[in-house]
Amino acid sequence: MMAKARAKQAKKQAEEAVKDMYNFLSGRIKLGFLYERPKKRSQANRIGGSTADDAEKEVLTEKYLRLLRFMLSGIMAELSLIEDPRQEGKIKHALPILMLYGILMFLFHIPSRRAANRSLGGSQAADLIREYVPNFTSMPHADTLERLLQRIEGDELEKQYEKLLKEFLKSDTFLELNPGRMLVACDGTGKFSRDWCWDERALNRNAGDPDKERYYVYMMESVLILDNGMVLPLLTETLENGKNIANEKDRQDCELEAFKRLAVRLEKLLGKGRVTLLLDGLYPSGPIISTCIKYGWEYMISLKKDSLKSVWEDFEGLQKIEQDNVLEAKWGERVQQYRWSNGIEYIYGSNNKVLSLNLVTCMEIWYEESARKGKPEFKKTEYAWLSSSKLTVENVFERCTLIARRRWRLENNFHVEKHDGYSYEHCFSYNWNAMKGYHCLMKFAHFLNTFIVHSELIANYVVAESVKGLIEKVWTYICSHGISALYANAPPRASGAKRHRRRKIRFKDLRLIKTKPIAA
Repeated sequence: MMAKARAKQAKKQAEEAVKDMYNFLSGRIKLGFLYERPKKRSQANRIGGSTADDAEKEVLTEKYLRLLRFMLSGIMAELSLIEDPRQEGKIKHALPILMLYGILMFLFHIPSRRAANRSLGGSQAADLIREYVPNFTSMPHADTLERLLQRIEGDELEKQYEKLLKEFLKSDTFLELNPGRMLVACDGTGKFSRDWCWDERALNRNAGDPDKERYYVYMMESVLILDNGMVLPLLTETLENGKNIANEKDRQDCELEAFKRLAVRLEKLLGKGRVTLLLDGLYPSGPIISTCIKYGWEYMISLKKDSLKSVWEDFEGLQKIEQDNVLEAKWGERVQQYRWSNGIEYIYGSNNKVLSLNLVTCMEIWYEESARKGKPEFKKTEYAWLSSSKLTVENVFERCTLIARRRWRLENNFHVEKHDGYSYEHCFSYNWNAMKGYHCLMKFAHFLNTFIVHSELIANYVVAESVKGLIEKVWTYICSHGISALYANAPPRASGAKRHRRRKIRFKDLRLIKTKPIAA
């Protein structure tokens, strides 16, 4: 019986999809607007690459290190302000040396502490550290950094990272790249898990079942999305048992509680207003929306069919009356139909607090080449969002397709950090403080690489080689040739101590690209 019901439902959906397709293609539904869909960025399809020999690798490495110098000296000056918790007489490697060692691990995509001992332990890498830290004598062991991070609170490094973000947000470069509202996406993601409890702050699943019980680390991340393709890591909130004091019966922390803590920190960093928050289907709830209203933030929140059922019922009823709230548009090769209703009343909480919500749906159809069937295959999908602004014919496409769907940049950022060199899911330490410290050093490195690969000086190499390929070639050249030859003919620079004292980060000198590069 269940199989017959599913087959009947699938047949009905297929008939509706075909009917919708012919309605669009036959012209019974007229297209209101045509929008150009941006071409997807991809690696150039050609034989060979742009860095085939050592001479070209040398040019690429020189440009990379020139861009790195603009920011790394200032970052090292800020990190040197952290108080060293170790006994002064027993210190062999100064704190700035170890901080730079950790940043270089992630900057050049070194996957583990053991790999760092092999890669960073050579004399060629020592020349690179000597560029930024005065009085450098010998390369430290990776375990030395781990022991230091155990004794430094992870929040100390996070505060220094927030200073770096504030420096960028108040710069002229940021105002040129982002003259309008700031797009901020937030979501949680898992870091790593084990079948044994290494720290009481770790979360757990399937408690009480010894065969399935898992202990894991979960992070609440936020990113800043810019029009030129840059996605900058913002603040991180770690989910920890013992932090969820709102419910005394359940000490397990959760993503929604972490978002509340993160929102307080984001408000201090970004201020009230001028922020548009992009959230997924976990967050359409009264308290989350009230938090956005409290801080004066706009929002676009994905809404699932099984969430806020009373709102969906009102929406379906209003659609029978508000027949003018419809827009048909063509976005590239995809055909879209938007339907929306404004001012839907939603009541929540013990105090019966009332919210006015704006709901929009987007039905999208397109043809897609199918390698399995050998012919174009008809596709159909539907999206829904809650919008902070009232929806009209003039703004519905922009708010849904050009703003809300950019939340996927956060998912792409997770993919980059987990699979493209930053070892997000690797456990660098089972000590909780050290784990958070490594995570913050990873964000420093990702921040630096994001700026470098979006500079006009190096953007063409990125299109040809990809970010991961470019960094691999730079690090290979440094390990085999060192960096002393790169500055043989350069004019004399200030002494190491003088460079170390400079704290002004010159974002303008990076000459960032204004639009996202497209591969030919």
